[in-house]
Amino acid sequence: MPARLASGLVPRAAVTRAPVTRDHADAYRYGLRRLESALVSGDPVPLHEQIRSQRRAAFAGVLVALLALGGVAIYALIAPRPDWTRQLLVVGDRSGSMYVVAHDPDRLVPVANLAAGRLVLAALGNGGGATAVPVVVRDEDLAPVPRTPTAAIAGAVAVHPDGPGIPPRWSVCDRTTTAGRPRPAGTTVVAGAAATEPTPGVGVLLAVPDGGTYAVIEGHRHRIGLSDRPVLAALGLAGRSARPASSGMVSGIPEGLPLVTPELPAGRGPAGVPGRVGDVLTVTPIGAPGRYYVVLPDGLQEVPALAAQVLAATTGREPVEVGTGLVASVPLVDTLDVAGWPAPPTRWAEPADAPVVCWTWTPEATSVQLGDRIPAPDQAVVIDLAQADGPGDRVDAVVLGPGGGGPVRSTAPGQPSGTGSLWLISATGVGYGVADHPSAAALGINGAEPAPEAALRLLPTGPALDLAAAARVVDVGTSAIPRAAP
Repeated sequence: MPARLASGLVPRAAVTRAPVTRDHADAYRYGLRRLESALVSGDPVPLHEQIRSQRRAAFAGVLVALLALGGVAIYALIAPRPDWTRQLLVVGDRSGSMYVVAHDPDRLVPVANLAAGRLVLAALGNGGGATAVPVVVRDEDLAPVPRTPTAAIAGAVAVHPDGPGIPPRWSVCDRTTTAGRPRPAGTTVVAGAAATEPTPGVGVLLAVPDGGTYAVIEGHRHRIGLSDRPVLAALGLAGRSARPASSGMVSGIPEGLPLVTPELPAGRGPAGVPGRVGDVLTVTPIGAPGRYYVVLPDGLQEVPALAAQVLAATTGREPVEVGTGLVASVPLVDTLDVAGWPAPPTRWAEPADAPVVCWTWTPEATSVQLGDRIPAPDQAVVIDLAQADGPGDRVDAVVLGPGGGGPVRSTAPGQPSGTGSLWLISATGVGYGVADHPSAAALGINGAEPAPEAALRLLPTGPALDLAAAARVVDVGTSAIPRAAP
């Protein structure tokens, strides 16, 4: 038992301390620096430590970038270049010149574009040309290669033979100025037009450049004469001016019967019938709309309401109400050609309210739309054409959807949808006719949406895409004498 000191405390045994190492001293000083930095700047990491870390990170990043750049350079030197002899279509990397690769012997056939290249490949008997796309090759590699003269086919610019196609809804629209006297402001063809609300019961009076005047009622155009006062009075057009319209837009609207004052035959009316020849009789059956009859020498003829109004305006006498028994006792005839006359519209569109008139086509039907804007689809692209003539009769612009152009098959009135000729519409609004089925197969066209012939023939047209022409070549700068492809 240890002895106690005079104070009564037991003496502590001597403690052996480990020697202080350099690491201990460095750690102590580092802790003091962090404490000092925290008290001064609120951040325990000293500024010089941050800078040192950033320098190390930057140096490492530069080193990695240099290594990657060196690796890319080495790969570019040792990587194999595209072998042009194994390609179908090649294009120079700097010149942009496009060639078809022909064999036996190996040579290049200059072509204008992808469409021309695919046709030439088909003419050479290459079965994979319909899906061929150009491969970029260095001009230096192509420089020593033998070439043929340029292929005689012009091809087509900015076309998508295997693209998504154009939705089968087309419009041809005329815009009219609203300030002062109405004047034509331009014609636009809309491919893949947006759906619009119909305007039933609204008519529009149009004048075409050849001097004709049409009353457009319920989607049909009816030719009228501005000197035919009974017709103008019956339609409520007396004193109204026709708005100018392009013949291209108007020609697409289905044509109805001309509205002309009927020529009445001479003679007396049937016995027992009130009125004279040309007078209008009305019958109102119970629970049914009124019906109109005109008195003729050999009987009565039922006529539409508009024809009855025209005849009443011609004679100047109001219609006479009669009973159904009288009509049943008189022979019914069909002398006047008025059976296809439309019902009069409830109102006529004014240029100030509806400056845009559109003829719209779908595979099911056609219609006439009135409004203040062109029915462009979402994300539409507007192409202003070089042939634009403003108030003239040419098309001024073409509107395409976001997919651009594509293959379409024309449809004429009275024909089944999509049974006409094949067209390829470019992204620049130009139409290219495809000669036949082999030409379409060579271009890679697998299907085509229907499109109205009346709208297609308004587009600017490019050269025909014909597989037969692809087998010929032509020298640039000569008299363009065709000769067989080598």
